[in-house]
Amino acid sequence: MEGPVVTTSGDLPLIDYHLHVIAHGDRPMTVDNILRYCEVAKERGISQMGITEHDRYLEEIDLAAFQEARELSRDVELRLGIEIDFVPGAEQRMDEDATALPYDYVIGSVHRVENEEVDRATDQGIYDRYDTYDLYAAYYTNVRKAVLSGRFEILGHPDLIKIFRHFPNRDITPILEETADAVAESGIVVDVNSAGLRKPIGEVYPARDFLEMFHQRGVPIVLSSDAHAPDQVAMGYDTSVPLAYDVGYREVATFRNRERGTLPL
Repeated sequence: MEGPVVTTSGDLPLIDYHLHVIAHGDRPMTVDNILRYCEVAKERGISQMGITEHDRYLEEIDLAAFQEARELSRDVELRLGIEIDFVPGAEQRMDEDATALPYDYVIGSVHRVENEEVDRATDQGIYDRYDTYDLYAAYYTNVRKAVLSGRFEILGHPDLIKIFRHFPNRDITPILEETADAVAESGIVVDVNSAGLRKPIGEVYPARDFLEMFHQRGVPIVLSSDAHAPDQVAMGYDTSVPLAYDVGYREVATFRNRERGTLPL
């Protein structure tokens, strides 16, 4: 197990605001399972940890277990969120899921184009059926729709489309600039998500140039590992935290009861 995380500005407490206990149905949300995540978080210098299950597992979120674990966790403050899969046309479902529980914040993530997943390792056929540039353009159109919908506090892994290293043969900088403009206009917070380091792309979401666009526009960030198991909590922070710091970030956003705060980075 990796040791505690140390930031580039000193031994400051960090946050991990996007992770999954239930994950993909891997384990139930019990007090013990939550506290296992908290144990790793404490060891790795995390002071606040947000549990954000995928919306399709909403019925399996045990609010009582979460609340008990929050009372028992002395060293790691727990936050409750949810990751909503943004799908145009599913507004009623998204609105219901985003208000179903007393969340501290809601993450909106784009995983689909024309209702087909772009991040399913066992089925990458969408990359064969679409021109890659057109697929990227459609993906970022959905990202802009998501942030401008006003439903979410945080935009999850904003360039997930790069996950399998399928790249357009045309420059997408104008698309990224337009998307960064929409993000800044919306007031949403961007998820600096280290899970990409564990995927074929092998880099943080968002990529450095995209993160620089956000910073230039004053867009705030959270840090996350997108952990789907306890040993993945804060994994990759030795890369993602220095990246955010080097780009110019000196604080991260925090949330409680859907109100934003900050912590120094």
